[in-house]
Amino acid sequence: MKEKIQDCLKQLIGLPLTRTTRAADMECIKFGTLYEKDNKGVEWQVGEFGLHLQCPWRITKDNVILVGSDDLLEQPNENAGYDENFHWDTKGGNLRDVKLKAFIKTQKHLVLSVVADELGGFELILSNNVKLTAFPALSSKNKYSEYWRLLDNRGDKASNFHFIVTPNGIDLV
Repeated sequence: MKEKIQDCLKQLIGLPLTRTTRAADMECIKFGTLYEKDNKGVEWQVGEFGLHLQCPWRITKDNVILVGSDDLLEQPNENAGYDENFHWDTKGGNLRDVKLKAFIKTQKHLVLSVVADELGGFELILSNNVKLTAFPALSSKNKYSEYWRLLDNRGDKASNFHFIVTPNGIDLV
């Protein structure tokens, strides 16, 4: 599994991390600059590749966590007290959304190298001494469980692929 993951993620080397979106708690990180038009003719940045993370992950610099997957459940103001009306799923309404937006705005982050492990995890080494680490933590073998996937958006819809890493191995669709 390790070699297959490394081979797949090596396609990101040299590409910048350009954008991030979120669907519920799944972070969708875009690499490269590719624009598509939706069915209304509106152009939006999809990235040459999309990395959809459903397992725990973190972005670090010099051994400090800049942002992590669990920041989704924190209020955007780190000094705020408990708020029973806090809704993490509001766009931009949680610490993860706020920190990721600032992270992408501050500097260009290029993928320099990739290291994978045998459990489906990986580390993307980025410029500026930054690392994006994904570490699957799910033991369930449910057929619907998924750690992460890489989407290739470069070709036409028929040739695009999804490289999917699950507790049961790797699927390519």
